[in-house]
Amino acid sequence: MRQRNVQQQNASVEASIRAEAVYWRATRWPGALLDVAEGRGVDCRRAIIVDLDIDFPGTSRLFGLLLTADEIFIEFEIETDPSHAHVEGIAEWKDVTGKQNLSRHNRGTGWGKGALALQVLHQLNTPPEATCQCKSLD
Repeated sequence: MRQRNVQQQNASVEASIRAEAVYWRATRWPGALLDVAEGRGVDCRRAIIVDLDIDFPGTSRLFGLLLTADEIFIEFEIETDPSHAHVEGIAEWKDVTGKQNLSRHNRGTGWGKGALALQVLHQLNTPPEATCQCKSLD
């Protein structure tokens, strides 16, 4: 099996981040996560979920990482009822931006996961008309 080059590895990680973010943009967030995030000032329409694990044995019912529109990475662990609609406790809600690899020039690996998540966030929050390179026909 052929080893993937740096660009292919970065594309794979970016595609994974994008798939998670797009899924949660199209699917309603679990109610408890939505309540906690909005209660802490997160604009959930412009934030992305980078990673969300639900009902993983031995952990809080909801845990993962989200990226706010203000480019803050939040690590969270939330205890909920079985339907994930109601908050029973918050084990963690922490800014972990400083722990993210935001470099676009890592030797041997290219872009860090944090840098790729930021790119996905910007692309999803940029209206399609803002990226058009067309000239007006006026």
